Amino acid sequence: MKPAPDDPNGVAGEPALADAPAAGAARAERAAWLADQWDSAPRSPRLGRCLLLALAAGPFAAVCALLREPSAPTLLTIAGAPVAEELAKAAAALMVLEKKPWFFPGAATLVALCAFSGFVFAGIENALYLFVYIDDPSPGIVLWRLVVCTSLHVVCAAVSGFGLARVWRCAARERAMPRLSLATPFLVAAILIHALYNLAATFLSIR
Repeated sequence: MKPAPDDPNGVAGEPALADAPAAGAARAERAAWLADQWDSAPRSPRLGRCLLLALAAGPFAAVCALLREPSAPTLLTIAGAPVAEELAKAAAALMVLEKKPWFFPGAATLVALCAFSGFVFAGIENALYLFVYIDDPSPGIVLWRLVVCTSLHVVCAAVSGFGLARVWRCAARERAMPRLSLATPFLVAAILIHALYNLAATFLSIR
């Protein structure tokens, strides 16, 4: 595979620090290389690799869940945890999307991948709550965590996935590197949904 040419927008290739013709040629070379990556990438689903990416959310989930003790409600529970957890669930897909967006066969793959990441995240968090944090949980608490909390994490992760899908579609259309800022409104929406749930759960003393 042909190696990637130098990025003319990087520090070493800053157009303001180089002559314009050389910078323009470098940009044209990189644009051609990017288009070739998009055109030559297989469009068939890479299920194994995508599943590994989704499962990579597990360690992030465990770390985020252990950042606090589920004792008295705190500002960290209501506001901080949603930020850390939603970014953690999307982190694996986001890192690959930033460097190699052509790795994904389509936008829908990113939505499904993020949703599955949310499912994995919920499984780890539910296990911590039901077997570590809560002594002898009632059937109602078990059902709440398995249904409501799992659904929350899957839905929020899917919202983030729609943002990543938007980034992928734009990059695929332009045959260029992704603009991750396009996903920001969706990531913020996922965080807000999660924070509102935490606020309501705290207010109603639901754990």
